[in-house]
Amino acid sequence: MEISDSRSSDGRTGVQDEPSWHLIVKIISTRVPKLYPNRIETVQNNFLDESELTTNSSQPALSQTLIQNVSKEYGINEHTGYYSNFVIYLVFTFGHFVATPIVEIITPKWSIVSGLIGYGLYEVSYLIFNDTYMYIAGACAGFSGSLLWTGQFDYLAQNCKPETLDRNASNLWGLTQASIIFGGIYLLIIYRFQEGDDFPVPLIRLIVGSFLVCTLISIIIGIFLPAPSFKVPKREVGYIEHLGEIVKISYEKELLLLFFTFCYSGLELSFFSVVFPTMVSNTKALGKTRDLNAFCSIFIGAGNVLGCVVLAYLGPKVRTIGRHNVLIIGSLFHLAVFVMSFLTFPEVSPLSESTDQAIYPPSKYIVFISALFLGIGDTIINQQCYTILADIYEHEKRISAFAVYRFFQSASSCILMFSAAFFNLSTHLIVLSVTCILSMITFRLIKVVPQKISEQELLQ
Repeated sequence: MEISDSRSSDGRTGVQDEPSWHLIVKIISTRVPKLYPNRIETVQNNFLDESELTTNSSQPALSQTLIQNVSKEYGINEHTGYYSNFVIYLVFTFGHFVATPIVEIITPKWSIVSGLIGYGLYEVSYLIFNDTYMYIAGACAGFSGSLLWTGQFDYLAQNCKPETLDRNASNLWGLTQASIIFGGIYLLIIYRFQEGDDFPVPLIRLIVGSFLVCTLISIIIGIFLPAPSFKVPKREVGYIEHLGEIVKISYEKELLLLFFTFCYSGLELSFFSVVFPTMVSNTKALGKTRDLNAFCSIFIGAGNVLGCVVLAYLGPKVRTIGRHNVLIIGSLFHLAVFVMSFLTFPEVSPLSESTDQAIYPPSKYIVFISALFLGIGDTIINQQCYTILADIYEHEKRISAFAVYRFFQSASSCILMFSAAFFNLSTHLIVLSVTCILSMITFRLIKVVPQKISEQELLQ
């Protein structure tokens, strides 16, 4: 199709022999930013997130189950799924300490692309089933994850004005939660066309192959991310000095009291993302556990979204209710799950398949309720961790405090991933319950004096 003497609203003449699709793209790329400044960058960034997060939220839930199904055929350790996730979280935990200067050097855009490539290499490991490659790829994915997330939020900050940053950050968080739901729905669609209840190699390759395609699409989107709209000021504090500040602030009374809460947020993350779905897949008395595994992702994601909606509705009322009371409510949701798990899941369900019954017969409705409660509690607990740090610390110290939080969260996730290959159900539940109760007690001991924000700082 040729376009001759076409004129835009500002009187400029159109380009001869320009494809119609190219003209449409040009109109969108030139007109929309004028109406919605920086919207193209944030939308492109969010679409990249949705594509990649859908795979990253679904694969961990299946990792151990998939390995168990092929371990004998390919001669690999039956707990390689747990071990590879341990390697990811281990490298991810310490990768954050070096991610920031690397992102500053190679820019957020190429940090995102590099991170996606690392995830893609790890997804390939579920197509060739080799222990050594899986651990190496897991290390790459862990370090890539630190680059990806650091670059992701840096890129978001560099493409948002102060008045739109909160909204776009909320959109990013919402996409993160929604991706869990989309991943579960996608798996259910695939399962509808597959017979049986196990995971044969062709089905595994179909699932992981589709995840890899999503990652490749995300990489392409990342390569064409536009340059950031705003320049970020150079770091005033040296990087080594910044690390010293993180270590120093970690010994302050408030952060010491938050230690168990930070650690519990990491333990429960590993439990609901990997261990609980594995328990469901291994409890054969539930029936079609392959479908139930996907439903777990859907209900956990629904719980996350529901928790976000409730907290957004409460808003400032959270302060009136008391952050410690809100955290106790979230913790009670999780403690209820631990009780239901103890009563209905076999003792060996985190480790191997079982047809045994616990005190009560397992029920898919208990699985749905448990998954929903895990999602609600996760959102409430993590939200209170973020907000109480904002209440306690001024802006200068807040970044270091968040770094301490992320370190302990990642480290505890890493520990649970490794121990999951040895812990039976009772051990998991004891560790989780004790840490949860300690977090409620110590969180209540914190005295919060909300930081006052001046009008000038608010405008900045």
